[in-house]
Amino acid sequence: MRKRRSLTALRAFEAVARNRSFTLAAEELIVTRPAVSKQIKLLENELSCTLIDRSSNNIQLTPIGIELYVGLQQAFDLISATMERVSNQARVSQGIKILVERDFASSWLATQIGQFLLQYPGISVEITAEKNGHFRMQEDFDFRIFYGPQGTYQNDSLQEKKLCHWIDLPLCSPEYARTHITSQGFSENTHFLLDKNYNPWDDWFKYTEYENPGITDFGTVFNETTLCLSAAIAGGGITIGDSFLALSAIQAADLVMPYRYGLKSVETYSIYHQKDVKHSTEEDIFENWLFSTISIYQNKVDQYLLKNGITIIDRS
Repeated sequence: MRKRRSLTALRAFEAVARNRSFTLAAEELIVTRPAVSKQIKLLENELSCTLIDRSSNNIQLTPIGIELYVGLQQAFDLISATMERVSNQARVSQGIKILVERDFASSWLATQIGQFLLQYPGISVEITAEKNGHFRMQEDFDFRIFYGPQGTYQNDSLQEKKLCHWIDLPLCSPEYARTHITSQGFSENTHFLLDKNYNPWDDWFKYTEYENPGITDFGTVFNETTLCLSAAIAGGGITIGDSFLALSAIQAADLVMPYRYGLKSVETYSIYHQKDVKHSTEEDIFENWLFSTISIYQNKVDQYLLKNGITIIDRS
């Protein structure tokens, strides 16, 4: 069993040995000179040996004192390095907390975050999904990601940065397209899947040659785009999908683009950070990764749509 030693006495001896002075050691430890002398005397009594030669005015260590001093230096250096490492790990382990709009969180960010964690294994990320625009300002998040017209949510507390736009695309299952969609337009029994939070159908009809059948008067209404996409994949009708959220389903042929027009969104995904709060190193790393990944992905989306004959209409 390891025998306990007085850390106070060991620190006092190490300080005296390093400074070669009781006075300087006392100043460093913020105690009195007699207190330092008392601690070293207690240590010598405990070890049953003399550590400091007191026969001269100058501080001289005995051979045993030199051996103990060298060992203590190594031990204190190890303690210091260990505490620094643990402190760094503790800071990293706190990780990054992000509040993200539900559709973007589940259909895009969740599919990409694994790359970040593999690239930066020492940084943890906590993602909380929320309805668009619900900022939960009473809670502590490093970043918030929502969509809307630029500047909508920026205020005295939040700094906004645009992440990306997207392309609005009419989408349905291959089977539904064969039975309900024609090149001339929509059949009378076409069923529309509508997102009550974001419904760009009127704009889509406005910027294309197709007649608006008044879809807001009938159809199924959901409160999230991903629910509309899921219903469309199941053959429940046609919806407008966000190219960021729907690309994987299009590439997998679960959804098709029956019409050759897509609209560039007037709204954007944006990232928000508290003003006057300096980014941590981990936050800088994450933000740089996010912007880079989104830029690559957005180029991939645009190239895929152009390759497949989709005309992208800029309605801004």
